[in-house]
Order: sequence, then structure tokens, then C-alpha cells
Amino acid sequence: MRTRKVALGLLAAALPSLALARGIPRRFSGDPGSFELAGRPVGGAKPAAATPAYLTGARIMAAGDGALVIDADSGALFKTDKAGNRIGQLAIARDAGLLTFDAAAGLAYVADRRNDRIAVVTTDQMTVASSIATPAEPYGVALTPDRKLLLVSTIADRTLVAYDVATGREQWRTPLGSEPRGIAVSPDGTRALVAYLATGTVDQIDLVETRRAEPIALSSAAAPRSCRRCGNDGDSFARGSFAVTFLGAHQAVVPFQREVPVQDSEGNERTTSYGGGAESPLTHQLAFLGFGDGHLEETTAQIGQHQPRALAWDAARDTLYVAGLGTDSVLQIRNASQASIIGGLSVSLTGGRDRCGPDGIAIGATGTVLVWCSFTRSVKQIELGDADDKSPRAGTIKLTEGPSLIASAMTAKQHQGMVLFHASDPQISERGSLACASCHPDNRADGLSWRIDKRELQTPLLSGRLVGTHPFKWDGTDPTLRASLRSTMKRLGGAGLSKRETDALASYLESLPAVRTPTRDQVQVARGKQVFEAEGCRSCHEGPAYTDRERHKMAGTLRESDTPSLLGLAASAPYFHDGSAATLDALLHDRGAVHGMADTARLTARQVADLTAFLDTL
Repeated sequence: MRTRKVALGLLAAALPSLALARGIPRRFSGDPGSFELAGRPVGGAKPAAATPAYLTGARIMAAGDGALVIDADSGALFKTDKAGNRIGQLAIARDAGLLTFDAAAGLAYVADRRNDRIAVVTTDQMTVASSIATPAEPYGVALTPDRKLLLVSTIADRTLVAYDVATGREQWRTPLGSEPRGIAVSPDGTRALVAYLATGTVDQIDLVETRRAEPIALSSAAAPRSCRRCGNDGDSFARGSFAVTFLGAHQAVVPFQREVPVQDSEGNERTTSYGGGAESPLTHQLAFLGFGDGHLEETTAQIGQHQPRALAWDAARDTLYVAGLGTDSVLQIRNASQASIIGGLSVSLTGGRDRCGPDGIAIGATGTVLVWCSFTRSVKQIELGDADDKSPRAGTIKLTEGPSLIASAMTAKQHQGMVLFHASDPQISERGSLACASCHPDNRADGLSWRIDKRELQTPLLSGRLVGTHPFKWDGTDPTLRASLRSTMKRLGGAGLSKRETDALASYLESLPAVRTPTRDQVQVARGKQVFEAEGCRSCHEGPAYTDRERHKMAGTLRESDTPSLLGLAASAPYFHDGSAATLDALLHDRGAVHGMADTARLTARQVADLTAFLDTL
């Protein structure tokens, strides 16, 4: 166990002033401790009432004087003591989703993403008491205030399902959008919120009457842009929302990142790179939502935590903590549920050469901040001395690091690549403003088309698509994955990784499993496969990866286009190199900007539906 203290005076830059002018965002300073509010706070005059932790899911949750942790790397569930030592362990499955914990019943509910179940674990014995079968790929979990219902979000099947915890029986379900992740339930039990990676929204579900999902746009005031020849000038998109939590019954917060796919440079479109410069194409934000008086209020704050993956609220001190995976840091926000909200301290979690990789955060019984370090597979504890306190503890940050709980399931090279994939590093992008994971959250895609050399180029899916699918880039100009990574870092304005580091990054990407496919009617899928074969689709999309690895000329496209793999197609919208076909239905009805791929006009509506069902399962 290692402990270190840092004087608060060394972190003076982490106490910025708060901009409260309505709709006028302050220019981002780039300081990892930055917190700048755009608009009026949605909070009240006094702190909100406490919110039980089990109303949302997380990687780590407080349990007694220790913690429960679900590690996605190894797939193990851990129980730790106060010092972060392992006192219990249970195998779930690699790439596990989130957990929630009913302390009164001594039960943890863990999302087994690969095996389509919720493992119900007795935490005193660390054994699986029962399993609840779910639709494909469960991820987010949350209990209702009475702890009688468990809500589960599923990624591949895009559903929110409610289960009776006493029987495990399904009570109801409602459809969700693409790439749902974390869930939170309000303390009064009237609504749930679901976060998304690629929709730019958070869904609100009425738990009392309709149980329907209604999207809320994650909006913010756009910064002024001078380029008037950039095609989609001023457009920005909210992406990468993994988590959501309530601050009392009538407020919630959602961390996300905002992307601008077109950059300007002194009034003209910037074409040399898209990864940095004076104005980054990507910023990191928090959306604060207010649900009082029957109407919605929303304001956003810009923060310096790159890839804000997790958050936790200490209701006793009305302090919010946000974990930044890319910057390897935690941001403190004081008076979080009040109109007097203000940015607090930023704590670096990097110890020596080891990055923590925080993707889980919780509040311990005594107010200690518990952080799950996914890179080192260990628990760090943060104790913050209040800057306003007059005691000897004022002016200190105490970091305590527990031991690594388990070895990584990856090889050393793959693990190094995984850390590099998530790092906001000047070697990868100019000023470290972008990480690979910025545009590829959860190893997938942000669903955007970026302007590169005055061409719209869609962000490709990575998981399960990189082995045996060369050449790379949409025009097929990079013969190998390693060559493609080098050219991508050049486009991003990065200094470049070493040959060894590039090889490690490639090894990690090549190890990624294919994305889970949605459940489809097998009779319809079989008919769709017949259409696929009969229409000659295999002439270009052949082999196990469904690509001939050739370049073809088609109207309304690049001079030559590389044949993309069809693996994971259901998770890779929009389609074509420019993203001009929003859905598979639009693609098959020739509604994109690319033409001449195949003659689908003669297909009947049933054949198109059958073919879509088949393609969804690849």
C-alpha cells in the first residue's frame, strides 16, 4: 500500500473561476482541473437530499468499509477491505458490464455482457445465488428505490428491461436507441435515465405510467466559428456518454464529449490535420439536468477530464467527483446540486510510470473517494482536505493505493496497447487533445463522418474487424494496420509512437472480439442470407470477414473505395465511406451518396427486410 500527500497550493490552477453568463461559454483553458459552466445552474438554494448508490450501476461500489469491484479485463468480481486488499473473488466473464449493490440484502447484481445474464451474487459468501436471463448484451444496471425491481440496459438488443428481484421474472421492457450504456433511477422512483455512446441524447423513461423512452438532447451553446466554407460549419455532436447519476430527486448529471468534425483555421477549413490546434475538435462536458416544476432545465459545464467515464456524488458534502480515463485524473465539483456550484480540485492518479485508468468511482462510508484503476486492476483511495477547513488536514490530498487484485487477461503487449489506446498523449494527437478512444469509445465508433482533406470520412468500427481485412483507410491506401496507425497519428497532428508502441497498439486492436449481434428471427435471417447469395453480394463481400480486400470505383465516392468488412454491421451505422446512408434500409434503397454498389431497386420490401435481418447478424 502506497500513500502520498500533495499540498493544495500546488494545485491552485485547479480552482478556476466559474462563468455563469447564460449561453456564453468561456474558452477552454486545457487545464485538467478546469470547470466552466455555460448557462445558469439548475441547482437550488440548498443541497439536494441523498441518493442511494444502488439507484445506478458502476464498476466499483462501497461495501461496508471496503468495496465491490467488477473488472472488465479479467471478468472477476472482487470484494476488498478498507486498504483495497482482496478478501473475496468470483469469476463472472471477461468484458463484464456494471454492477449495483443492495447492502441490506447483501446482494450484488452484475451484468454478464458475454453470456446474456445478470449474476445475482451473495456478497458474504461471494457465490452466485441465481442468474437472470436477459436480452443480448446486458451492460447497465440499477435498482428502484424500494429495491424490488432491477432495471437492465442491453447493448445489442437495445432494450431496457425491468425484473422482479424476488423471482427474476421480467415485468416489462421498452426499446432503446443505438449503443445504450449506464442507467440511473431517481430517488422518488418516477423516472429513469439511460446514457448513450452515439445518439447525442439521454433517454428519460417514465416509470409510473407509460414506461416509454423519450430522448433529451445533450445540448450546449456553440462556440463562435469563423469558417464559412466548411460544409457543416458550427455543427457539433454529443458522444461518448457512459454514465448518468441523480443528485437528489430532481437533478441529474451526464458526462459526455462534444465533437466538431470540421475544423477551421483563420476562417478557412483546416485540411492538414484534425487532431488539435488552437481549437480542439473535441471537448469534455457535463450536462446538468433539472426536472423541477414539470419542465426540463439543462446547462452544461466544460471540464478538463478527458473521456469522463464515471462519476459519483457525495451527498453529505454535496460534492461530485468525475473520473477522466484519458487524463488519468479525478475532478472535484463542490456544491454540485446548488446554484452556487463551483469547480474544485483535480487529482492526478498516475503513480510513477503506471497510469491508473479510472473507469469506476464511488464514495466510501467515511467520505473517502474510491477509484477503480482498470489499467492496474487496483483500488485507489482519495482523501481531500477541504480548502476552507481550518484544521491541520486542510491543504492536503492523501492518495492510498491498494495492491493489484489480479493479473491482466491480456498479454503484456496487448495491455500496453490498451493503455495507449485510451491515453490523451501528444504522441498520438496534437496537444494530446484526442485519444484513439475519443472517436472509438468502447472500441466501436462515434457514428460521425469527419472532414479530412475536404472529404467526409466515416469513423469505422474497430472491434473484430481488423484481422484479415487489410488494406486500411476508406481509399485502401494503407497496406497494413501498423501503417494505418502511423498515418492516423500523422493526421491527428501527433508526434508519433515508437515502432514498439505502435506494434503494441496494433496487437491490442487485433485482439478485440467481434461486437455482439442483435437477436433476429432465424427464419427471416435464413431468407436474408438467400437474398445475399442470389444478388451477388459475395462477389465483393466474401470470406470470413466479408471483404475481398480490393478497391472498387463507384459513382459519388472516392476515386477508389476499399471494400469494408461487414462484421458488426448492426453497430457501425451510418454507412458508406461518407456516412451518407443513415441506416441499412437507406443503404439498400440507394438513398446514400454512393451508387453502383448493387442493383437493389428490384428487391421487394420483404426481401429488403430479410436482407437487413441477415446483415444485422454478421
